[in-house]
Amino acid sequence: MGRRKATALRRLATERGWLSLDSPLPDDATIAASPSPARRAASTISMAEPFRAQVERWVAQDVGGIAIHAALQREHGYTGSYSAVPRMFAGIRAASPPETTVCLSFAPGEAAEVDFGAGHYSRRFCAARPLRV
Repeated sequence: MGRRKATALRRLATERGWLSLDSPLPDDATIAASPSPARRAASTISMAEPFRAQVERWVAQDVGGIAIHAALQREHGYTGSYSAVPRMFAGIRAASPPETTVCLSFAPGEAAEVDFGAGHYSRRFCAARPLRV
């Protein structure tokens, strides 16, 4: 916290009487709700923001950042920088729930795993066709 923020917080606490020795301290929820939320300057709003809905659809389809940037330029006349797209991309990914996995635990001999993929081919004893091993 910088000096300006500390000064503003001290001024707020003085105005509300929190620093006087006569009055009890307010609860944490009251203190946390007191400072006004930080305002964002108009210049910090991403140029990609008007295209957020389209970018969200592309992210859901696993389209990469470079392809999204190129498509925005080609289809929507986007003139913003490439770095705005990965920042939005990261924000969208962070807001979505993570992919979950389940760890399975079995006692020895309780379960078996079979892989039906293609295996190694070999020729045995002059066989006319390859046999799977």
